[in-house]
Amino acid sequence: MSRDVPRLIADTLVWTLVNTDVKHNRLSHTSTRVGSYLFIIGGHNGQTYAQDVLLFNLGMSRGCDAGLMIVTLQWEIKVPKGSPPSGRGYHAAVLHDARIYISGGYNGVNVFDDLWSLDLSAGAYLPQVVGCKPGRGSS
Repeated sequence: MSRDVPRLIADTLVWTLVNTDVKHNRLSHTSTRVGSYLFIIGGHNGQTYAQDVLLFNLGMSRGCDAGLMIVTLQWEIKVPKGSPPSGRGYHAAVLHDARIYISGGYNGVNVFDDLWSLDLSAGAYLPQVVGCKPGRGSS
């Protein structure tokens, strides 16, 4: 298996391969862009359903005042504080404000109907969101 990550150059619509330092096989995961990073959450790695958070530095941010910018186009592994959701794939994730909400999924045995929040500013999972019921007038 290659460690290359495909990248589309939007101006030319040409695909290129970025050679990365580590290989991370993943399927049925979510990919959420946050600034110059792509957050990869959960999914199946060929052996088990994962519960880790991988970040891929897209190198898309603009330089700071000093003109310095670290662009690695490489993987980073982050270990958020708190209790993570069970390993899963086939879930949904959405970015809202400074949180990634993770909903549902499947781990080969169980279908999940839970909702988790990864607070990006704190770098921590918040306790599971419970009691989500439609309000009056909702259908």
